[in-house]
Formats: sequence, structure tokens, C-alpha cells
Amino acid sequence: MTDSKQSAWFKGVVRVSAISLAVLLPATALAWFCGTGRMTGGGKLVSVISDVGGVDVTSPTTNGYELHCDNSLPNNLEVNSHDPNGFHFHLDALQTANCYTTLGNQNPPAAGFDTFDAVGRGTWSNGNTSIAACAEWIFIDGQGSPQNNSSYIRITDLPPLGNTDICGGTSVNTCPGNTLLLVPAQTPLKGQNQAHK
Repeated sequence: MTDSKQSAWFKGVVRVSAISLAVLLPATALAWFCGTGRMTGGGKLVSVISDVGGVDVTSPTTNGYELHCDNSLPNNLEVNSHDPNGFHFHLDALQTANCYTTLGNQNPPAAGFDTFDAVGRGTWSNGNTSIAACAEWIFIDGQGSPQNNSSYIRITDLPPLGNTDICGGTSVNTCPGNTLLLVPAQTPLKGQNQAHK
């Protein structure tokens, strides 16, 4: 290869690298993750919906999920109303997560944490209407006993702020906007949260 061809090739590689960095850096630089492991589970929960202003016991909210502390894939969270005209929330991206120990060692199975505290961006759908939304949640694995499990979920009508970081903190009241759904911290009526290595 001649010097001019090497120079052109090198400039091309530098340009592609710079463009790739410019595209990928914002997505990765604005995500913070603390901890390792994953949590799976879900269940039936009692929700308080701000529009209604009351407790909806006749049509409970359910959730199901698989989430990773370090943002490895997959990261799924679904929250659904069982009212025929009810809502649906689907997690599009996990933005920040903090996995830590609240109650003690998890056994069985052994895991290095029992609390999954996080914020994510998703889609809130109700009928034919869909909007970008923010979800914050805290799921606690109560060391094998479903009675010690706890779930908190709050979903708002705006996506999370780009600089949201809960490492060393908590997700409670992190999401901007108006509350669409609030599940106060509670033991699931059915279901369980399970921490894994």
C-alpha cells in the first residue's frame, strides 16, 4: 500500500471510529448500574391509580419481570391492569439499577443481593393511546418466604431524565411527570421476587 492509500485508509478508520463513538457514547454514558446478578418474578398487586384516586381491588395489577443488575440482557418488565379497559406498561430500556442487600443473605439460591432498585424507560398503553413513560421500582426478595417479599412500582407520563443515576441512592420519586400508576410497597397477593447470582 502506498503512503497516500495508507493515509486515506487511516483517516477513514478514524472517521468511522469517531462517528461510532459519538453515536454509542450518549447511550452508554447516561446509564449507571451497581451490582451483579439478576432478579425474576412478579405477582398480583393492589394499585392506587392517581386518575381514579382510589384503591382498585376488583381489578388488580399484575407484573412479571426478568431484570439484570449490570444491564446484561434480557431486561423485561410488564405491568398490566386486568380491567378490560385497563392499561399496559412495557419496559423498553433499563436506565439505571442499584442491587444491594436489605434483609440478609439469600439462600436458597445464594445471591449477592436481595433488593433490585431501578428506573427504566417504557411505553404506557391504554386503549389506542400509547405514550413514553418512566417506571421506578423496588423489588425485595424476602429470603424464600413470600410473606417477606415486597414490591413498589411507580409509573409516570414522562420518560426518565437522561442523567438519572440511583447508584448509592433509591429510585423512589425519581421519575418526572404525573403519576399514572402507584403500587405502594407491599407484599404481593400472589407471586414472588427471586434474586439470583
